[in-house]
Amino acid sequence: MQTLGRLLGAAVASAALACAQTARAQEYYAGKTITISTHSAPGGQYDGYLRLLQRFLGKNIPGAPAILVMNQVGAGGLLAVNHAATNAPRDGAFLTLVANGLLLFQGIGQPGLRVSLGDFRWIGNFSNSNGMTVAWAGAGVRTIEDARRHSLIIGSSGAGSVSALLPAAHNALAGTQFKVVQGYEGAAAMNLAIRRGEIQGRSGSTWKDFQADFPVETANGTLIPLTQTGAAREAALPDVPLLSEVVGRDERKIAAARFVGDALTQNRSLAAPPGVPDSVVAILRAAFEKTIADPEFQAQAKISGLELSPTTGETVEKTVKAVLNAPDSVRETARAALELKRE
Repeated sequence: MQTLGRLLGAAVASAALACAQTARAQEYYAGKTITISTHSAPGGQYDGYLRLLQRFLGKNIPGAPAILVMNQVGAGGLLAVNHAATNAPRDGAFLTLVANGLLLFQGIGQPGLRVSLGDFRWIGNFSNSNGMTVAWAGAGVRTIEDARRHSLIIGSSGAGSVSALLPAAHNALAGTQFKVVQGYEGAAAMNLAIRRGEIQGRSGSTWKDFQADFPVETANGTLIPLTQTGAAREAALPDVPLLSEVVGRDERKIAAARFVGDALTQNRSLAAPPGVPDSVVAILRAAFEKTIADPEFQAQAKISGLELSPTTGETVEKTVKAVLNAPDSVRETARAALELKRE
């Protein structure tokens, strides 16, 4: 009987603590506004995720704060993440959707980040799908072997973006002849440039992103997947090789290609600035996971062509640390491979 009493007492205490924590969380965010930034222009895939999140996240946070979206286009994502790192409030009122090329950018020691991504507080990730490199059929490049024999003009938003880093990795590790043209204002601008014939391909977006942007062309073979970059081939693309599979037998190149793939697995990761308290991070992580699991959110994402293959904030944090702590020899090989030559 005494044991039962202790158990009941513990249960009551636990319930009381949970209620107190919920009450504190509700009080904390009541009447507040959370601003979420993205590096992409309106209409881009990153912007699409945040516009959808804007509709659902607030109701899953105790206190129901308002949610605003801010577009900070520029420098392949560096502008947005540096603002979050140095100028944004550190009280949970500001979040940023980090460009997926920036972890790789820091991992190879490129300058430009004002604060290490290892110091950010990771909330969760919308998608961990492979990054694709694609070609427009009219360019005459249909396979990676073709890309070794013929040049292909690839569009990019900036030096720190995966749209620039991946083609550079292919050139150095797989012997392709991609020519990177920088300066496009996000995916929508590059898609338009492909249709106008200014560029002949793109790199970095997921296949589902390309299917959403080019539904007819991905179905009829006008937009051709050349490679995918990640840990394993996606089930929907069993015949499209990984970057690590087209670099030959040099173990250093294989390790560097896998490093690049690991760095790009968290494609759409949401972060709070460094210094946000653990208690607030816990509130935001729980709200993100609840939002992602919401059937209505999932249905709207499908309608909008937004891929969902989420991972938790804890998983993103582990991935970031693993990439930033990779062996120096691997990071040096990758760094040499990713030296960008401007066209």
